[in-house]
Parts: sequence; C-alpha cells; structure tokens
Amino acid sequence: MTDNINKENKDTYDFLNSIGPGFCLAKWTQVTVHLESGTTHSCHHPVAHKIPLEEIEKDPGALHNTLFKKEQRKAMLQGKRPSECDYCWRIEDNTNQYSERVFKSHAPWSQIDKDKIANSTGDENFYPRYVEVSFSNVCNFKCTYCGPNFSSKWMEEIKNQGPYQTGKIPYNKINENLVPIPEREHNPYIEAFWKWFPEAVKHMHTFRITGGEPLLSKHTFRVMEHLLANPQPNLHFSINSNACPPGDLWNKFITLVQKLEKNQAIKSFTLFVSAESTGKQAEYSRDGMTWEIFAENVNNFCKRTNANCRFMSAFNILSLPTLDYFLHFVLKLKLKYNKKWDRVLVDFAYVRHPQFLDIKIATPQLIEKYLKSSLDYMRKHERNYHIDSTYHGFDQTEIYKLDRIYKDCVARFEQKITVNFDRKRLGQFIKQYDQRRNKSFVDTFPEYKQFLEMCRNLDV
Repeated sequence: MTDNINKENKDTYDFLNSIGPGFCLAKWTQVTVHLESGTTHSCHHPVAHKIPLEEIEKDPGALHNTLFKKEQRKAMLQGKRPSECDYCWRIEDNTNQYSERVFKSHAPWSQIDKDKIANSTGDENFYPRYVEVSFSNVCNFKCTYCGPNFSSKWMEEIKNQGPYQTGKIPYNKINENLVPIPEREHNPYIEAFWKWFPEAVKHMHTFRITGGEPLLSKHTFRVMEHLLANPQPNLHFSINSNACPPGDLWNKFITLVQKLEKNQAIKSFTLFVSAESTGKQAEYSRDGMTWEIFAENVNNFCKRTNANCRFMSAFNILSLPTLDYFLHFVLKLKLKYNKKWDRVLVDFAYVRHPQFLDIKIATPQLIEKYLKSSLDYMRKHERNYHIDSTYHGFDQTEIYKLDRIYKDCVARFEQKITVNFDRKRLGQFIKQYDQRRNKSFVDTFPEYKQFLEMCRNLDV
C-alpha cells in the first residue's frame, strides 16, 4: 500500500490492520442520523439502518449506539470485514490506495479515542465525535441521484407518478419502513435528539446538519440559537445546503453565522454546498437549482463571513462534461478568498446508488476525455507548497480524491467488468426523467448523444 500525499496515513493504516483488516474507527467516532426516518449509519458508504424505538426509549444515545452497529463493531474487532463497508474493501483491493476507512480513522475526531476503541469489546456506548443529523426531508430540489427519503419533492413525485421503471429494478420505489415523519407530526427521534444533544455536543469535535434542505427546517435555526445561548468554543459546526433556499432564508442564515463568529460561540463554521457541474447541466442534475443564483449565494456567503466553504461533489456519470468548468469556478473562489487558509475546498463523494448513475458505466473514451482532463487541470493548478503561501491552488488531498476515482475506473476497465445492465437502466431512466420534468437530456448533454443511444439499444 502506497500513499504519496501523507506518510502519516501509513501509520494509521498499520494501526488499523494491527487490530484487523476491517477495523475502522469511524464505526465508533462518526454517525449520521436521519431523524425524519429514524435511521443511522457510521460513514456515508454503508446503507443506513433503522433505529428501534425501544432502544431510544431506554437510551437516546441509541441514535448512534444501536445493537446492529455494535455487532458490526465486534466483527471489526474480531478481524472481519463487514459487508456493508465493501466500498473500502474494493478501493484497497483494486487500486492499491488507501480507502475511506484510513482517512476517517486518521481524522482528528477519530484519533482522540483510538486506543480506547482498540481495547473495547464492541458492546460499549460511545459519544460520537463527528455527528451529522438531518431533521427533515423537506427540500426544494429533486436531484437525479436523490430520492423520497431525502427530498420531499421526490416524495411528492413518486406518490403521484410512481417509481421509475428501470428494468427489473424500479428506481425510487418508496420504502414504507423509511417514510419520513412529516414535520407537523410528533417525531420520537427528534424528541430523543433534543434529550441527547445538550450533553452529546460537549463531546463533539464536529457537528453537521444535513437534509433535505436544512434551511427549510426550524430545528436547524434552533440549533444555531442553542449554540449562541450555550457556546461550544471547541466545536466545528457545519451545515449542508443547496445554496438556493427560497425567500430571505439565505440572508437569515448568513446573519446567524456572523453572530456565531462574532460571539466566538463555536470554533469554526463550514458551509457544505453541493455541486459537481455547471450551468444547464447542473440544473438538469440538480432539478430546482438556478446556477446563477447558486453562484451568487456562495460568493455572498464567502464575502460576508470568515467561514469555510466546502463543495460536496456527488461524483456521477452526469458530472463529466462540465467538470472542468466546475473546477475552474472553484479555483476562482480560491483565488479570491483563500488568503491565510483553505477557506474554499472541493471534495469528491462517489455516487454508488443508483448504480446507473455510477461513473463505472462510462466508457474508457469518456473517462479519458473528461475525467482524465479534469484531473490534469487540477494538477496543473496544484498549490506549490514551497512557494505559495496564499492557498490559491488545489490541495494534494483534493487531487487525490479525484485521482482515486480515476484509477478505480481504469482498474474496472482492465478487469472487463460488465456494466451493460446499468447502462440500459440509465437509458430507461433518462427517457422517463425527461418526460416527467419537461427536460431534454440530448439538448443539455450533447456530448452524450451517442453514449445514450448505445445505452438504449443494449440487449440485456
């Protein structure tokens, strides 16, 4: 296993493997809780599982420490590789690079408890150090790779028109066990959260709110007001947003961030915004977005605060054609706002579901033409650590994340893994997507005209 960006990662990798080849600190230190549906997972790669109501009735801390999760922890401590973490095993086995478990375990919020965790049995309750919560699925977007559990707009569409018919596997069929609880109704998971949060936040390194669109939930602003009244000077606080909320919400949000900064109620604030393409293609993928408003709002946030701005790029097949334009947009923000530290950064999150949007379905030609050229663009504008003290270029870690995806694609081509079934599903999905939303994929993505025809004509 080699790593060109940080030799310290080798120490973390060796430490993890000294416990077991599937050991990952994030299973203890990190949690994402979807309070609207009562599900949880540690790390964004494993599928979220249901939190039994009887567990949070006994202990609100079961929002993180479910019995299911404890079983996965024990498996890791016993030298096993939990199947729900297969993305990391694929990266490690196929690319000879470090997987997410190394980066998450190397993070400061994991290192705090590493020895305590290594000597645990798996049955203990832990306060997580990195916490991400969603209060609601209410959202004004219907992004292609999202669904009814995370977007009320998607929920409305699927209820009215049914799931998309993509072969034998319908897309976005509503899982009745995961239907979000409407905000107007009593939610026992949110009730458990507010019992747990006042003490749990004292143990947190990072607290992050996601959605839906968080700025459409009253609980997001309640958290911000709570932190103003109960400062946590060591807390790194973050909010995900599509940066296009209606009305005056964006200004209200920025004003509260300014107050948190002025009162030193938190250690830092980070806005996570979602984008991985530009213009009409971004608006097609992120149905509900107006690119010009998005760009203006992001710039306004950076101008009026001293907070960080991180782009969460949900990297998928639709990202490729304008990826280089998006990177140029990010680079311009870096040049404008990265003066004393990396205020503006980009991170590439690999979209695995739905599988027909996974970048793995691209042809070698598309990967070389778009992904490789975008990777070359980042390398061309890499920050020179020896002479550049202004943080204007792309950081090595940013480049590494995209390079890792590129190498995974190349490895798959070499292994000749068949993806025709998912390509066919893409063609089926696009036809229905255009009909339902009055869009034109071919007009928006002329670069994909032949690729789409190939997908539609496959006999699988």
